[in-house]
Amino acid sequence: MIPLRSKNAKDAGYATMAVVATVSLVLLSMLTYTLLGNLNSFDAQARAQVKQDYSQKEDAILSALLHIVPNKAIGAMQENSAGNADHYTWETIFAEAATLGNAEQAADPLLLTSLDLSSAISGNSGDTEFDDVSDFVEAPVKTDDGTDNLVNGGNWWEYYMLGDPKIGPHIPAALQLTYDNYLLDKKYPVVSFDKSYVSWYQKGLNVSPTTYPRYNLLQYPDVKFGYKRPGELFVAKRNWWVFSLTFGKHNEEQTGIPSVTKNYVLSIYEIPSQLPLSSATLMQVGQFADGTDWANVTLGGGINANKIETSGTVALSGGAISARESVALSGTTTVESRSVTDGFDDLGGREDRALNSASDFHDASTGGNVGKVAFIPINPGFDFLKRGSDGSRSDRVSPTGWKDYSRGANQVAMRIEIREMAAEDDQMPVLIRFYYRNDTNSWSQIDYERGVNWPTELEAGGDAFPFQTDVLDNLRNAFVLNLDRLPTFLGSLGNAATIDRNHSIHISPNSSDPTVQEPSHPSVDSDVAVTLRGGKDMTAYTSGFSIVTNLRLYIGETLNAVTTTPPENSGIPVDATYYPPLSLFAPEKRFGESLSLIQPVTLEGQLGSLKTGSGDTFNPLELKTADEERVEADQVRAQLTALRSPADLPPINLMNWMVTIEEIH
Repeated sequence: MIPLRSKNAKDAGYATMAVVATVSLVLLSMLTYTLLGNLNSFDAQARAQVKQDYSQKEDAILSALLHIVPNKAIGAMQENSAGNADHYTWETIFAEAATLGNAEQAADPLLLTSLDLSSAISGNSGDTEFDDVSDFVEAPVKTDDGTDNLVNGGNWWEYYMLGDPKIGPHIPAALQLTYDNYLLDKKYPVVSFDKSYVSWYQKGLNVSPTTYPRYNLLQYPDVKFGYKRPGELFVAKRNWWVFSLTFGKHNEEQTGIPSVTKNYVLSIYEIPSQLPLSSATLMQVGQFADGTDWANVTLGGGINANKIETSGTVALSGGAISARESVALSGTTTVESRSVTDGFDDLGGREDRALNSASDFHDASTGGNVGKVAFIPINPGFDFLKRGSDGSRSDRVSPTGWKDYSRGANQVAMRIEIREMAAEDDQMPVLIRFYYRNDTNSWSQIDYERGVNWPTELEAGGDAFPFQTDVLDNLRNAFVLNLDRLPTFLGSLGNAATIDRNHSIHISPNSSDPTVQEPSHPSVDSDVAVTLRGGKDMTAYTSGFSIVTNLRLYIGETLNAVTTTPPENSGIPVDATYYPPLSLFAPEKRFGESLSLIQPVTLEGQLGSLKTGSGDTFNPLELKTADEERVEADQVRAQLTALRSPADLPPINLMNWMVTIEEIH
């Protein structure tokens, strides 16, 4: 039998083929769409990875700058820096930062070589080889002098930048300096006494720059390092420079990603020491050496040191606890009545408090965990008490020498050189040379010699002489500084500037004469010492006063105990308690001249230390009397506070630098 095929069966076959073709096209389209989606996803991931790579390189450069810039600024201030000036330029700084941050390549060539991958082809299209640092760094605002610079300096000569609509509103107060120093500031990071605030430019300044041009009252920046709290006022000068970073400009063809330029402000804050307690080494707070808790002690502000250990009960009524390396807390430690416990900075603890805190700032912080900020104490140790030379101006890049900047002995307005003693075995001064600032602000000098023109206390005119000698109760030979006589004595010299300008003094032996012996540290009984008398009322010292000596210093009588009206335009309320600012720097201090101290020792203001050794410990309230005995715990009273204004700042002080980098949005 022959089978028959119907017409409907044939049509059904054709219909099935059409369905199969349609389904195949749909599946093919889906596969194509999926493939394109995956390709786009890969492309997006590649773009994201390259952008992240640029961001990490940028972050690495910024972190490197925090440590390189202050070291270069210091190097430029040192003697003989002019001989290798290229080491301190902004070009060198950014080149070193790019190398340290490995900003050109994702993997270090040395690492690839060690892994035998030196011939490998990198899949990272973000890798770049820079021919010059100007390939990725430039000054955001061009000047009219035709020069291409890497930075705009924060000074009044950069008027194009100050008036720029994008940059100008977001930058700090400009500093004034000479045109020659402005040219230096474009090429090097210059920190100098010659920089000061402009009287007519008060942006961000909280007291008059006419009255306080060197250090003003600024707002503490929004950083986590707790020297002060963000937004609080503190005494400082802000040196700053603006620069732009651009990554990807050389790689756009390969990556297809447009380059992005970001502007940054790099600042070096000069911060005079101003907290109740501070130290460049380990500082122990809360107990005396014999384990007795501090009593009758108030801390009206923060504390800062390289390392901090608290014990007993420590209560800060303001500020915060900050250390460069570590904080160890025991007993009860509070900041504004909030408890701070040990382990606050342990791994996990940091993240937990950040998660549960309403603020980025915390009551305690250490330098290693605070982001883009570096805090540097400028403490030369006991060299602070000795004069030193920075050589001639032509030997340095910076207009200010490093020893002039960092040593109090170099900054004083008056000096006493003890040039001859009674005998080699009798260290009693018989010849001194007195240097002072005259009415033209240059140095004048007079030699005073016993038996010639330097009367003793009992001789005619001796009771008006501010410089005398005496033998203390402990049989120590002493050079006596009578503070109540000094202002009038300067007026009697005829050509001397007033005590407002002659606001500080350095007292030191000059061992060029064989009878003068260098002092020992710690001091020995045969050394001459310095004692202060007549200083109860210091209100005549309207600019304050500072004493720097490398000899043991006795505080023979009540010192600076009379209040006066705060200076105008200082930001301190007229009815506030105010004492003329006073600072004392010596390797050792003794309270009283008597061999039996009966009255308590009362301290107000700030306490710091010149100790710098890794094994040194500073216990700020371990005080000694003239007979080398400890001042008993129940005899110590201390009301320690932070500076309120530049008007509280004595002429000579220890300095800190804080380096920050902030993006201009």
